[in-house]
Amino acid sequence: MFKHLLSSDAVDIDAPIERAWDILMDVERYGEWNPFTPRVATDFELGSRVDLYAMIGPVALKQVERIESVDRPHLLAWSTKIGHRFLLSALREQRLEALGETRCRYLTTDAFAGLLAPLVMLLFGNLVRRGFNDVARGLKAHAEAASSR
Repeated sequence: MFKHLLSSDAVDIDAPIERAWDILMDVERYGEWNPFTPRVATDFELGSRVDLYAMIGPVALKQVERIESVDRPHLLAWSTKIGHRFLLSALREQRLEALGETRCRYLTTDAFAGLLAPLVMLLFGNLVRRGFNDVARGLKAHAEAASSR
């Protein structure tokens, strides 16, 4: 089976980890700072549905995923599969690491697996990586602006 891992650049944020976490959990305000996934709807319960609206280049795409992990304030993860898991599955993890009381680091990854993973990487890999970096920069800017108030 094919496996591919996409990741954002690790971004250091001059704000407490709790502030960055609160922003990640406030999906109703994603449109204020998150250009890649400006709209997300979920209740964050394990196994719950996630309606994710992503911008893949100029195209808006609705993706249905499931909550896999919520480990405050370090990990938020959701997953999806297309057809049988051998066809395509993906696990997105958003991680925060404390770098002290007033700083943290953000990194997001998406692990693709299945027969279609090479095709997804070929067609969408660069767009997804760019989107992940946009999320990281948006989170940084939003958390730092909120912390300076």
